[in-house]
Amino acid sequence: MDIEIARETVDDSPLFINQVFDRLLTDIALCELAPGQRIRQSALATRLQVSRQPISHALQLLKHEGLLQDAGRQGLEVAPINPDYMRLLYQARRPLEATAAGLAAQRVADGQASSEERASVEQALEEGLQKLRTNAPIAEVAWADYEFHTSVYRLSGNTVIEQMMNGRWAHIMRSLIVSNSYANLPHVWEEHTAIAHSVLKGAVVDASDLAGRHVQTAGVDLCKRLQAMSGPAS
Repeated sequence: MDIEIARETVDDSPLFINQVFDRLLTDIALCELAPGQRIRQSALATRLQVSRQPISHALQLLKHEGLLQDAGRQGLEVAPINPDYMRLLYQARRPLEATAAGLAAQRVADGQASSEERASVEQALEEGLQKLRTNAPIAEVAWADYEFHTSVYRLSGNTVIEQMMNGRWAHIMRSLIVSNSYANLPHVWEEHTAIAHSVLKGAVVDASDLAGRHVQTAGVDLCKRLQAMSGPAS
């Protein structure tokens, strides 16, 4: 989870900026930079041991992703979690996850999936179940969730799905952490296990249906929790 920044890279190079962006993106996703927290470039530069220039570029990219927002004269702050946005995100996510699982199962059924791709799903599942057994910290649980779904995207062979979802996972992880949605962890990994088994058996219809229902259930639970946190509508 800890992204190492290559010190030998030139500060204003695209590679260096992307490394800083990925590090800050991870910090926001895991709520190490919490919703509403003020962003101070000097403090970030000191913590990451980089100049303020790549920090500034990375912050603008994060603002474009909707993870940061203006905070008046104070500069920027981590954007609050918007329940309406998360509802729409899960509506869009459901067919993408169902398609990815179905495509992954089809590649297995057709003998097109490599042993490495299949093993990646098995490993991601086992690592997630290990987090469940050991009552791991919430950041590790969130990362295992992300890694499991990403392994299915990669097995699907559809790089566009992975690209589209990667841009949204920071929103998903921090919302699940803040809302304590991972309290349903045993149920989540039961569903992950069923999805993985269907995918690896090449059961296309079952894999797609299970993935779609998994996201629908998670979305309903998340939205209820976020609404409860925001209080009754005025």
